[in-house]
Amino acid sequence: MAAITTTTKPRYEGLKVTREEYLDLEEDGFKYDVIDGVMHMAPSPNFEHGDAQIALGFMIRGYLQKNPLGKVACEVDVFLPDGGDPLRPDISLILNENLHIVKTHIHGTPDLVCEVLSAASRERDLGVKAERYLKCGVKEYWIADPDNKTLQVWYNAKDHWEKVQGVMEFHSKLLPGLVVTTKEIFG
Repeated sequence: MAAITTTTKPRYEGLKVTREEYLDLEEDGFKYDVIDGVMHMAPSPNFEHGDAQIALGFMIRGYLQKNPLGKVACEVDVFLPDGGDPLRPDISLILNENLHIVKTHIHGTPDLVCEVLSAASRERDLGVKAERYLKCGVKEYWIADPDNKTLQVWYNAKDHWEKVQGVMEFHSKLLPGLVVTTKEIFG
């Protein structure tokens, strides 16, 4: 998306776009999800969602400052190689050997994706988005659920996710030595 032009109402709500058209749209100050090629204004997250997203982002960033294995970003558009709708994960991590996929947006598969669940996103995050992440080769999928104060980590096993659900802590296989706990994420 190009320069920001703020309007008082969402300019693109209901607009049908291709991936290429999406990239050429000017910012209008609103966040959108593209579902089946149609733009839908995304509701802003609640406080708990934002708090969990920042906690995960800071945790990963702190780890990467000590272990420079890659780069992390929050809410950057991802154009997976399957040609489907652009996605905007809460957090994306790209390892150093894959940084060539980072342009203005991410054009390829992040190595790790984090989603913080909300009422508006839960079904998509655990369904169609998870399936696309699996098929496109995301290695780890972290899911934080602020409502239930639970964490999940899903490891890509090529044709299915190996799911570790409802845990108090988990160890990342992708980021050696990193332990993620509910206390760190949810306070």
